[in-house]
Amino acid sequence: MSKDKYATKPETDKGFSVFKTFKQDADEININSNDNTINSDEAVISMSSLGDLGRFGNQLLQYAFLRICAKKTNSRMECSPWIGQALFGLEDAPISRRLPLAVEKSYYGQNLFDYIPEFIPYIEKLSYQNSFRIPGEEFIESNLTNVDLWGYFQVHTHYLQPYKEDIRSWFEPVSDLKSSLLDGLEVLRSQGKTIVAVHVRRGDFFSVPMAGFTLVVPSKWWCNWLESIWDELENPVLFLCSDDLDSVIDDFKKFSPITYRDLDIQLPERFQDLDIGFYTDFFLLSNCDVVGISNSIFSFTACMLNERSSKFVRPTWNFSEKFAEFDPWNSVPLLHIGDPIQPKSFKTYSEAVYTTRITQGIWGMLKFIFIYYPKNSVKTWIIRAYLGYQIQGLLGLFKSLLYTLGWRSIWGKNTCN
Repeated sequence: MSKDKYATKPETDKGFSVFKTFKQDADEININSNDNTINSDEAVISMSSLGDLGRFGNQLLQYAFLRICAKKTNSRMECSPWIGQALFGLEDAPISRRLPLAVEKSYYGQNLFDYIPEFIPYIEKLSYQNSFRIPGEEFIESNLTNVDLWGYFQVHTHYLQPYKEDIRSWFEPVSDLKSSLLDGLEVLRSQGKTIVAVHVRRGDFFSVPMAGFTLVVPSKWWCNWLESIWDELENPVLFLCSDDLDSVIDDFKKFSPITYRDLDIQLPERFQDLDIGFYTDFFLLSNCDVVGISNSIFSFTACMLNERSSKFVRPTWNFSEKFAEFDPWNSVPLLHIGDPIQPKSFKTYSEAVYTTRITQGIWGMLKFIFIYYPKNSVKTWIIRAYLGYQIQGLLGLFKSLLYTLGWRSIWGKNTCN
């Protein structure tokens, strides 16, 4: 199976292309399933969605989850091609056959597979396999094998902590790439004694306002936090990274921020076609002395690989507190709105309005009401209509419409038969 270059566009803009990729891969896997040389008696755990379901940080968590489960059950691990194979020199077995689908279930209400109810019938139809739902926390404690894992698997990291050294070794960059990045890190360290990193996530955090984890932190909040610690640090220097750097860099001018642009890092020629500029920020985040991150899997996983930092900080949903320290190996990767014991996968409309008003001001709230919310609603409906049609033609399209109008039980099990 061949994959496109790693996508740098927002995760939510991959809605259509991801389903197209699933279909292409499914056709090839179904052909490979007829290979008589495959040992059908060997226990297997696979992840045919790796590389498609989420961007880089999510892919790291998914791969780690898959590999740990395979290691615990002494199973053969198989996965689809993904960017980590080039970055880390991983030699993973390709998908050899179709297996029953173990689809992630959330303890905290709906997740993607509930929010888009056509998703599971669609992948069942493509794979010619039935599915079952199971929370990631239960799967990693089970001894289940011969399944194809589907989900984000953003489990509390205490489940991963026993494998911390393994995970860090899996995600060690290949030697020529690491050498180039270390040259840039040396330039950064020459600017001061204590490297303070701040990761500012924008992009799809604006365009997906209803998700329970999207929290756009104002630059002013970050600057106030920096001021509160700056004088305590020895010769501090700010390393700033963002998916919208041009929009935020001037907000931090008081701290004379350094960005990847100032480090003149020359990546090896063999990586030029892979579009891995994002990895420069990721590597540097994983080597700074103090790290402040957005509520983002990208920067959270960088913290998991950081063996140097003495302080990790991220925003909270308590806006009077704003930030809190965390241990990347004993935390939930994403903080969702709501009670910490029972967080929500999605905001209510009123919660989204309130959040954007507090964090983005009146103008941000108006953009949410009149631009992002309608646009996101239409995009979701188009994706669901597309999937419904792919499952059952005009009948499936009609069922998706009925679901939107309130008939929540219309998409049940075995609807693709």
